[in-house]
Order: sequence, then C-alpha cells, then structure tokens
Amino acid sequence: MYLYTARDTIKYMNKEELLQTPIDRLGFSTNFCRTCDSMHFSTLNDITSILPERLINKEGFSYSWLGELSAYLDKKGLLHLLQRP
Repeated sequence: MYLYTARDTIKYMNKEELLQTPIDRLGFSTNFCRTCDSMHFSTLNDITSILPERLINKEGFSYSWLGELSAYLDKKGLLHLLQRP
C-alpha cells in the first residue's frame, strides 16, 4: 500500500491549483518562504500577477530568491508566467 505525500499531491495539481496553493506547502526552502511572507506573497499567483518591474523593485527581492522561484516554475512548465502582467 502506498501512502501519498504532500509532494505527490503537488505533482498532480493542475496549473490553477498550483498557483493558488500556499507557498509554504509547495516545497520551497524556508528562506524563500520567509522572504515571500515579508513581501506579502502567499501564493504563486500573488507573485506572477504583478509586473516584473514591480517584482524586482519590491523590498526583500533578491536574485537568489528569483533563482529559486524561476527554477521551480521552469520545472513545472510555468516559467512564462513571470512575463505576464
């Protein structure tokens, strides 16, 4: 018998479910989650719904944070969402 883990559930989420899931439940690092909290982001949709210029200028932004986000979105086939307004 196989017990499903939170990571298994994330694998099978559709795009909208993934975008609406709290960031701290998606497998990001503790540091990434803390930074999201300080930037007032609770979901990936919060992050991807603002213009890239606003994101880069947000207090707490760092390129290491962006790197973790980009790697995650790329792995899920959603990297293009960082380009949308």
